[in-house]
Amino acid sequence: MPSGGLDFPEIGEIYARFAALTSLSSDMGGWLLLYAGLDCEGIAVAMASNVAGAAALGIEPDAERAKQGLRAGVCDFVVNNLDEALRILKNEIRKKRSASVVLTGNPEAAIAEILERGVQPEILAFPVRDLMERGARLLPEDTGSACEVVTWGVASEPQRWLPMMDGLAAASIAHDARARWIEAAPRYLGRAYAGQRYLQMTDAEAAAFAAAVREAVRSGVIPAAVSVTRNGDAVLIVP
Repeated sequence: MPSGGLDFPEIGEIYARFAALTSLSSDMGGWLLLYAGLDCEGIAVAMASNVAGAAALGIEPDAERAKQGLRAGVCDFVVNNLDEALRILKNEIRKKRSASVVLTGNPEAAIAEILERGVQPEILAFPVRDLMERGARLLPEDTGSACEVVTWGVASEPQRWLPMMDGLAAASIAHDARARWIEAAPRYLGRAYAGQRYLQMTDAEAAAFAAAVREAVRSGVIPAAVSVTRNGDAVLIVP
């Protein structure tokens, strides 16, 4: 999904990184994640971190790419020195709020300074031996979910009707990290994923969600054509 010179990942890739993060802790507030670069993987990690509630520090050698990431909403701040990055991150970590900062410059030099300054991320998106020896954990590559992929959308007025479908999805699942994804993803993923909804559900959860959507359309609560897709099989539900 190219956008503004950046190679954006599919929403499912962001969800996979979110699932990996929340497999380490259901509450990421106050955690720091270190990742490298605004390539497709880095963007997925940065966005997943925002949704999960962690603070993220990315290292991007290309200043123009970093600015593109800022304009696209991938990160909140772009800085060119570690002091400024830490000033921002310390405040947000103290308040247990998500924040995404990209530091421009040479990655090797930045990592050396991070080590010298004693900065200790909880999570690494790429291996740094010294930080791992100090206790940082490497982000898992695959959480191995056996759930099915469920997506949903509406044919008209998504700003009005999608939140209703989101509420039905939240009511259909167990109360776990996925509830945060449903609530926070539309806000943090921004315009690059506007109107897209993605979740992994058990078969029973997916069936309950589809039934709830059908009833909402039948009763006129959602007076618009909607679609629910389960593992690639789409069902159009019309009033």
